[in-house]
Amino acid sequence: MKLLRDLLFIVIFISLLQAFMQRDMRSGDMPDLTVKTISGMDSASLITDKPAIIYFWGSWCGICATIQGTISDVLQDYPGVTVALRSGNNADVLSYQRKHQLDWPVINDNDGTLAQQFGVSAVPAVFIIGPDGKINFVTLGYVTEIGLRIRLWWSASGYWRL
Repeated sequence: MKLLRDLLFIVIFISLLQAFMQRDMRSGDMPDLTVKTISGMDSASLITDKPAIIYFWGSWCGICATIQGTISDVLQDYPGVTVALRSGNNADVLSYQRKHQLDWPVINDNDGTLAQQFGVSAVPAVFIIGPDGKINFVTLGYVTEIGLRIRLWWSASGYWRL
């Protein structure tokens, strides 16, 4: 019984901490995403009429490194764009991607301007964009592949609006 109480306390504590850290993150209407990726793609074209993700990460972020495979797998099935936050110049970001074999469309947000528009103050941060172009879900910190896929599916279904 003590173990169950302790686990419940930990879950509640983590949930409250998440809510506190996400308090300034954007929801509803998505900020204008008219910047180009490092490769020159128009990032707005990566967001289509199906659910998509916008993933903020940093080359200096240890937790981001643990979910690279998850993000890569999800980006094979869903449209999206990644944002390298304060990770150096374009050459630094591309070098990091090559070193870690990351084939992501990436926007270099070295000065944090885009992160500020989305209310991102910590990474990793994932925004789930619905087919209507609105932010449906925000996740801060570690996330599992199944957790992302459920949010994407739920976003596509419209059930989350019930």
